[in-house]
Amino acid sequence: MLESIRMRDVRLPEFPCVVPVEVRFRDLDAMGHVNNAVYLTYFEQARLAFWLAIHPGGAPGEAVAPERIGFVVARAECDYASPVRLGERLLVGCRAGDFGTTSFAFDYRVVAAGSSVDAEVRVVASGRTVQVGWDWKEGRKSPLPEELRRRIDTFQAGISRPGARSGHAVTGS
Repeated sequence: MLESIRMRDVRLPEFPCVVPVEVRFRDLDAMGHVNNAVYLTYFEQARLAFWLAIHPGGAPGEAVAPERIGFVVARAECDYASPVRLGERLLVGCRAGDFGTTSFAFDYRVVAAGSSVDAEVRVVASGRTVQVGWDWKEGRKSPLPEELRRRIDTFQAGISRPGARSGHAVTGS
Protein backbone atom coordinates (compact mmCIF):
# COMPACT_ATOMS: atom_id res chain seq x y z
CA MET A 1 0.00 0.00 0.00
CA LEU A 2 2.55 2.62 1.06
CA GLU A 3 4.67 2.28 -2.07
CA SER A 4 1.72 3.44 -4.17
CA ILE A 5 0.96 6.58 -2.17
CA ARG A 6 0.88 9.75 -4.19
CA MET A 7 1.17 12.42 -1.56
CA ARG A 8 -0.43 15.10 -3.74
CA ASP A 9 -2.91 14.70 -6.56
CA VAL A 10 -4.39 17.39 -8.82
CA ARG A 11 -7.85 15.85 -8.34
CA LEU A 12 -7.75 16.76 -4.62
CA PRO A 13 -5.63 19.92 -4.59
CA GLU A 14 -6.63 20.98 -1.04
CA PHE A 15 -5.19 17.80 0.45
CA PRO A 16 -1.45 17.28 0.99
CA CYS A 17 -1.85 13.53 1.38
CA VAL A 18 -3.80 11.50 -1.18
CA VAL A 19 -3.96 7.71 -0.97
CA PRO A 20 -5.33 5.49 -3.76
CA VAL A 21 -7.73 2.74 -2.63
CA GLU A 22 -9.25 -0.02 -4.70
CA VAL A 23 -12.60 -1.29 -3.47
CA ARG A 24 -12.35 -4.95 -2.48
CA PHE A 25 -15.10 -7.56 -2.16
CA ARG A 26 -14.69 -7.58 1.64
CA ASP A 27 -15.61 -3.86 1.69
CA LEU A 28 -19.14 -4.53 0.40
CA ASP A 29 -22.39 -4.97 2.25
CA ALA A 30 -25.44 -7.04 1.27
CA MET A 31 -26.59 -4.31 -1.15
CA GLY A 32 -23.35 -4.57 -3.13
CA HIS A 33 -21.88 -1.20 -2.19
CA VAL A 34 -19.18 -0.19 0.27
CA ASN A 35 -20.39 -0.62 3.85
CA ASN A 36 -20.57 2.58 5.88
CA ALA A 37 -18.03 1.39 8.48
CA VAL A 38 -15.39 0.72 5.81
CA TYR A 39 -14.98 4.44 5.14
CA LEU A 40 -13.39 4.79 8.58
CA THR A 41 -10.80 2.24 7.47
CA TYR A 42 -10.17 4.31 4.33
CA PHE A 43 -9.69 7.36 6.59
CA GLU A 44 -7.27 5.35 8.71
CA GLN A 45 -5.21 4.41 5.63
CA ALA A 46 -4.89 8.09 4.72
CA ARG A 47 -4.13 9.09 8.32
CA LEU A 48 -1.34 6.48 8.48
CA ALA A 49 0.14 7.70 5.19
CA PHE A 50 0.04 11.28 6.50
CA TRP A 51 1.74 10.21 9.74
CA LEU A 52 4.47 8.29 7.93
CA ALA A 53 5.06 11.25 5.61
CA ILE A 54 5.76 13.59 8.55
CA HIS A 55 8.05 10.99 10.19
CA PRO A 56 10.34 9.93 7.32
CA GLY A 57 13.23 7.53 7.72
CA GLY A 58 13.95 5.55 10.84
CA ALA A 59 13.59 1.85 11.43
CA PRO A 60 10.57 0.03 9.98
CA GLY A 61 7.66 0.45 12.37
CA GLU A 62 9.37 3.15 14.40
CA ALA A 63 6.95 5.92 13.34
CA VAL A 64 3.94 3.86 14.44
CA ALA A 65 5.30 2.74 17.80
CA PRO A 66 2.71 3.80 20.43
CA GLU A 67 5.13 6.09 22.26
CA ARG A 68 5.80 7.95 18.98
CA ILE A 69 2.17 8.43 18.02
CA GLY A 70 1.17 10.48 21.07
CA PHE A 71 -2.53 10.78 20.27
CA VAL A 72 -5.78 8.84 20.28
CA VAL A 73 -8.78 9.26 18.00
CA ALA A 74 -11.52 10.76 20.16
CA ARG A 75 -14.18 11.33 17.50
CA ALA A 76 -14.91 10.10 13.99
CA GLU A 77 -17.64 11.25 11.63
CA CYS A 78 -18.48 10.56 8.01
CA ASP A 79 -20.96 12.01 5.53
CA TYR A 80 -21.90 9.84 2.57
CA ALA A 81 -22.64 11.37 -0.82
CA SER A 82 -22.68 8.56 -3.39
CA PRO A 83 -22.56 4.76 -3.29
CA VAL A 84 -19.35 2.98 -4.29
CA ARG A 85 -19.28 -0.43 -5.96
CA LEU A 86 -16.75 -3.24 -6.35
CA GLY A 87 -13.77 -2.40 -8.54
CA GLU A 88 -14.04 1.38 -8.33
CA ARG A 89 -10.80 3.22 -7.74
CA LEU A 90 -10.93 5.78 -4.99
CA LEU A 91 -8.69 8.59 -3.84
CA VAL A 92 -8.70 9.49 -0.15
CA GLY A 93 -7.42 12.95 0.73
CA CYS A 94 -6.27 13.84 4.24
CA ARG A 95 -5.22 17.13 5.85
CA ALA A 96 -4.74 18.36 9.41
CA GLY A 97 -6.09 21.50 11.05
CA ASP A 98 -8.05 23.08 13.88
CA PHE A 99 -5.20 22.78 16.36
CA GLY A 100 -5.97 23.29 20.02
CA THR A 101 -3.80 22.85 23.07
CA THR A 102 -4.50 19.11 23.34
CA SER A 103 -6.29 18.25 20.09
CA PHE A 104 -6.34 18.62 16.32
CA ALA A 105 -8.48 17.37 13.45
CA PHE A 106 -7.91 15.44 10.26
CA ASP A 107 -10.35 16.19 7.42
CA TYR A 108 -10.91 13.62 4.67
CA ARG A 109 -12.48 13.56 1.24
CA VAL A 110 -13.09 10.36 -0.73
CA VAL A 111 -13.64 10.57 -4.48
CA ALA A 112 -14.20 7.94 -7.15
CA ALA A 113 -11.69 8.61 -9.92
CA GLY A 114 -10.65 6.96 -13.15
CA SER A 115 -7.05 6.08 -13.84
CA SER A 116 -6.37 9.34 -15.68
CA VAL A 117 -5.80 12.66 -13.89
CA ASP A 118 -8.07 14.20 -16.55
CA ALA A 119 -10.95 11.90 -15.60
CA GLU A 120 -13.93 13.39 -13.81
CA VAL A 121 -14.15 12.67 -10.09
CA ARG A 122 -17.25 11.95 -8.02
CA VAL A 123 -17.30 12.88 -4.33
CA VAL A 124 -18.46 9.81 -2.43
CA ALA A 125 -17.79 10.76 1.19
CA SER A 126 -16.13 13.24 3.49
CA GLY A 127 -15.30 13.08 7.14
CA ARG A 128 -13.33 14.19 10.11
CA THR A 129 -11.52 12.65 13.02
CA VAL A 130 -10.48 14.53 16.15
CA GLN A 131 -7.23 13.42 17.73
CA VAL A 132 -6.35 14.15 21.36
CA GLY A 133 -2.77 14.26 22.60
CA TRP A 134 -2.13 11.28 24.83
CA ASP A 135 0.47 10.46 27.48
CA TRP A 136 0.75 6.66 27.35
CA LYS A 137 2.66 6.43 30.65
CA GLU A 138 0.17 8.55 32.59
CA GLY A 139 -2.90 7.26 30.73
CA ARG A 140 -4.40 10.70 30.16
CA LYS A 141 -4.59 13.52 27.64
CA SER A 142 -1.62 15.79 27.20
CA PRO A 143 -0.66 18.94 25.29
CA LEU A 144 0.33 18.45 21.65
CA PRO A 145 4.09 18.75 21.10
CA GLU A 146 5.11 21.89 19.22
CA GLU A 147 7.34 19.66 17.05
CA LEU A 148 4.26 17.82 15.76
CA ARG A 149 2.66 21.12 14.72
CA ARG A 150 5.88 22.16 12.93
CA ARG A 151 6.08 18.87 11.02
CA ILE A 152 2.45 19.13 9.94
CA ASP A 153 2.78 22.79 8.91
CA THR A 154 5.87 21.97 6.84
CA PHE A 155 4.18 19.01 5.15
CA GLN A 156 1.06 21.04 4.34
CA ALA A 157 2.91 24.12 3.08
CA GLY A 158 1.47 25.41 -0.19
CA ILE A 159 -1.91 23.70 0.15
CA SER A 160 -4.88 26.02 -0.22
CA ARG A 161 -7.52 25.68 2.48
CA PRO A 162 -10.69 27.46 1.36
CA GLY A 163 -12.32 27.03 4.79
CA ALA A 164 -11.50 25.50 8.13
CA ARG A 165 -13.95 22.61 7.67
CA SER A 166 -14.40 22.60 3.92
CA GLY A 167 -13.05 19.06 3.66
CA HIS A 168 -15.97 17.76 5.67
CA ALA A 169 -18.80 19.15 3.60
CA VAL A 170 -20.12 16.49 1.25
CA THR A 171 -20.08 18.91 -1.64
CA GLY A 172 -16.66 20.32 -0.78
CA SER A 173 -18.02 23.86 -0.69
